[in-house]
Amino acid sequence: MLLANRRLALIYFCLAAMEVAWFTPYLLLFYWGAPGLSTWGVYAALLAALLAWMAALDFLSRRQVTSPRFELAVLGLVVLSSVGLVRALLYPGLLPGDMSWFGRSLAALSDFHTGLRPEWALILVNFFLWQRAASASSRDVGFFSVGVSFRLGMLLLILGAALFGHFRGQDATPFLWLYFGLGLFAVSVARVHEGASGARSSGKPLPWIRLVQLSLAVCFTVALAAGLSSLYTAGAIKSFLGWLAPLWRLLGILLVRLLVLLFLILMPALVWLQDRVRGLDLRPLADALTALRQALEPLQQADLSKGPVFPAWVGMALRDLGILLVILLALGFVWLYLERIRSQHVRDQAETEVGEEVTLGGSALQRAARRLQDWLSLVRRFGLSPQLLAAVSVQNIYANLCRLARRRGFPRRPAQPPDDYLRLLERAFAGQDAALARITVAYMRVHYGDRPVGAEELAGLRADYRQVRAAQGAQDVTPGETGMSEAAPGNE
Repeated sequence: MLLANRRLALIYFCLAAMEVAWFTPYLLLFYWGAPGLSTWGVYAALLAALLAWMAALDFLSRRQVTSPRFELAVLGLVVLSSVGLVRALLYPGLLPGDMSWFGRSLAALSDFHTGLRPEWALILVNFFLWQRAASASSRDVGFFSVGVSFRLGMLLLILGAALFGHFRGQDATPFLWLYFGLGLFAVSVARVHEGASGARSSGKPLPWIRLVQLSLAVCFTVALAAGLSSLYTAGAIKSFLGWLAPLWRLLGILLVRLLVLLFLILMPALVWLQDRVRGLDLRPLADALTALRQALEPLQQADLSKGPVFPAWVGMALRDLGILLVILLALGFVWLYLERIRSQHVRDQAETEVGEEVTLGGSALQRAARRLQDWLSLVRRFGLSPQLLAAVSVQNIYANLCRLARRRGFPRRPAQPPDDYLRLLERAFAGQDAALARITVAYMRVHYGDRPVGAEELAGLRADYRQVRAAQGAQDVTPGETGMSEAAPGNE
């Protein structure tokens, strides 16, 4: 999916490079990294790892590995890559058969006396890169969604660059220009892709001449902005303010006259307040403060350092248990997150992928709250079991089906029941009544009831969903329209 279309490949690459650009200052802020590795070296290493993990997930998706082998394979890759990074980066001088590093790394994971250990830093960064790689396989690459990602990443990068420059004394401005260039390129290509899809020429590759023109326009825009920003300096601002010196003198005279007038007006009220304060008797307040101090003297003299003493092994056990719990929660999060990715089977025609709603802007918090409420309801009814993953998969299948129908002009109303919406689905996807009915019934079972979905039934529902999507692609593109798109390069 990531490499099946030139436009999509460019968008995915730019989005990945943008995410690494805003993440690098935060990483270097909290952990400086390996000795001798420059800031741009850290950026290049993170980008290469993210692209490699994206390619690995794309390979597994193209091979159509079934569940749960897909999730187990990805979890295995996450663990093996974390261990491999620790071995390659922290112990490069050891012999290939020397396994002493493994015991030292396990001991370092529970040692927090010297701050964040390099082993923890590598593992956490690797988990973040795998999560972003999995997210890239299902993100919407529409013009609006890419624009939202650009604005959100820009805010994160500005904050991270400011903190990095203040605490580390390093200039992170080049990351800003790199991010702006990548963002402008990604937004432009997303707009081209969206226009081409609307003109039914989404399968035609982006011409190289258009790609060169777009690159030159982005480079010129960023260079012009960088040149103009060089004029925004302390000396230039001081010179500009110096031109307005007569205005500042006039405002100063007016401000002094205004303060004198205000003081004359408030003078009677200040004299009256002074007389009232002098007539107050503050001895009862002083007596109360003295009594309070005497009451607190026994507490101040008490030895509060004495308390229950626990054996040292109790603290070590609690610490190791907490570390194990964090690792298990991280692996569980990856497992649940991969179920969303697994439900989207990749096709060679990447231009037919389903777009997802942007989760930022408008009622994003309400949608997130409803989604969390649905997940908690599923956990309460099915528990942490394979049945929970199957229920989440059914909900994702039905949600993607509703998005497809909405794009075809048959949206679902907020309060419309699924069985009533089934009639519109049958109109949106003609000839797929049986498959649509099975998906709707399964969704109603897991969403409103507590009847689980088995592995065989889930595989059948996924096959029904792929059948509906394949039928939709055949209806959207006819032989005549395909010929028109191939003969009209201007639609690109």
